[in-house]
Amino acid sequence: MSDNVTYMNSDPNGLAAMLGGLIEANLQAHPERARLLDRPATFAITATDADVSVTIHLGDGAVKVANGVRGHPHVSVRGSSEDLIGLSSVPLRMGQPDVMSKEGRAVLGKILKGQVKVRGVVMQSGRLRRLNELLSVM
Repeated sequence: MSDNVTYMNSDPNGLAAMLGGLIEANLQAHPERARLLDRPATFAITATDADVSVTIHLGDGAVKVANGVRGHPHVSVRGSSEDLIGLSSVPLRMGQPDVMSKEGRAVLGKILKGQVKVRGVVMQSGRLRRLNELLSVM
């Protein structure tokens, strides 16, 4: 288990456990990504089909993962469980889904169709880039 990730609930929901575990694994596999934890950022992620949410807070070299949406996140992402899981395997270019790849175009298409909703994509693009890099298995 990574020292960088803390679960704020004694019984994390499935989404919190999955995303926290993914971040832990990525930080262990790519220690250079720890730099992404230095500046504050808060994200809310909701799996609409499972009616479950999680808040991820970055800052001071740590990740805090909590059940539900807490506070006022900088970025909110809503989509089906399948779409949210798929986001972690999309190739990135400069921290954003690579639209030159088939997978990146598919993600962009889902966002444009409203299947995946991202609030804060324009005003908080730097924070969103950090989240993408933390969750990316690529």
